[in-house]
Amino acid sequence: MERGDDVRFWEATAVSRYGPEEHRDARDRTCVDIGGTRSLRLRHRADPRELTHIRASISDWAEDIGVPADVLVDLQLAVGEAAANSIEHAYRGRAPGLLEIDLEVRPRGSTNPHPVIAARVADHGRWRPAPVATGYRGRGLALIHQLAENVVISATGVGTQACFEIALAG
Repeated sequence: MERGDDVRFWEATAVSRYGPEEHRDARDRTCVDIGGTRSLRLRHRADPRELTHIRASISDWAEDIGVPADVLVDLQLAVGEAAANSIEHAYRGRAPGLLEIDLEVRPRGSTNPHPVIAARVADHGRWRPAPVATGYRGRGLALIHQLAENVVISATGVGTQACFEIALAG
């Protein structure tokens, strides 16, 4: 069996490495068992200095469950862009608030046996619409759309969240 061919492989690998209980490791990441799959929940201040810790936690989690290196690169880039947007824009003019990152291995659907990593990056700040003239910046959301599937950005009065999926194989 190929590593990415079956969501049960990912579930079994994660459960065997972490056990069925919720736990917190030294990096203050929380791994939670949700219906037999493994997820990663990160809660950080929306501060650029936190990006290093976020990337390290994602790398450790991905390595622990056997995410292929090329998938990890896409995941890190997409999550990093979404997190950077929250850090730079959500709390503009205010003290940095909370940045939430949730990752979970899920089955893709009945027609495709390959699982995905479902990602959610959320803040509790204000949405800033993209400027008309972006200059040399403003390509993060376009990059996320290229790297991920099922990208949904939702902004409300209580914050913004970016949800997307990164395919593990296929």
